[in-house]
Amino acid sequence: MSLEWPEWFMLGWLALVAVIAVLTPTWMPRPRTIGRFARTVGLPLDGDEELERAVGERLRLRAGWGTLGTLVGIAACVPIVLSGALTTHSEWGVSIAPFAWIVLLGVLFAGRGIGVAISILPAPPEVRRHGPRIARLPRPTVADYVAPIERAGARVLVAIGALLAVGVGFMPIEIGPKLLVGAATLGAIAVLVAVELVSAALVARPQPAVSEQLLRWDDALRAQTLRDLVSVPLMFGTLAVFAAAVTGLTWAGSLGDAGLVTVNVVGNLLIAASLVVLAFSIALKPARYYLKRLWPAQYADTQPPAYGSTTPAPPAPEGA
Repeated sequence: MSLEWPEWFMLGWLALVAVIAVLTPTWMPRPRTIGRFARTVGLPLDGDEELERAVGERLRLRAGWGTLGTLVGIAACVPIVLSGALTTHSEWGVSIAPFAWIVLLGVLFAGRGIGVAISILPAPPEVRRHGPRIARLPRPTVADYVAPIERAGARVLVAIGALLAVGVGFMPIEIGPKLLVGAATLGAIAVLVAVELVSAALVARPQPAVSEQLLRWDDALRAQTLRDLVSVPLMFGTLAVFAAAVTGLTWAGSLGDAGLVTVNVVGNLLIAASLVVLAFSIALKPARYYLKRLWPAQYADTQPPAYGSTTPAPPAPEGA
């Protein structure tokens, strides 16, 4: 079978992702990388070399499993690309081609999510060396680690996809697009249920630590892992919504001028809503949500003082 340029482009992109994934674990122990992660999750290193080594070891372990999961995802993507299902070789291909990149990203996110989830299953390296000294009771829940906008967002997105799929089912169109939308929706629902169960199982596991400081870092890594998992149903939910929306808008566009106006308005609203939600999510700094729930004192230290705060200013240096 001769490949066309879209397949070659996808295969080249997958090869680039594989190279980056393989190199990522070598970047993790670097102080700059560790410092960037510390700033993202809102935890200080305070120049503690022993703490930096422990965090670097955990990040390297996480990156290694993430790389393995990503490579498994790439291995799953290659035959999909070679089959022509993501391009325009057949009537089925024509239907799924607009969502090819969402499919690839969904498979890659799933592979990486599984990998990083495996990375937090064993006890941390420092616990295996020195033994556990503290443990938290009662245990947290998934709601303590993942911000509502991300966790509920995945559920809402999949629910919207399901509602749209029901609407597509009643449209007077061919069976092929209906099957595609139905498969995308059922896949998104299955992924959401699987991620919810896996996330709950991960959080239910014991959380031994050698110090309260490292327990906070373990919470940070747990939060990042659960957020990685939530990204999987978000991606497949996006696929379900766009598959149903494009199918419905394509049918509406065939109805004449009124249909074309509807297509333009609804399409622009979908894009605008996606950008607003993305900007709002970034502004909330979801990577630090776990601090707010589990370590409120440390979370307060990461917040800038409120306007008009009565906190006294530091004394001016002598001779100023």
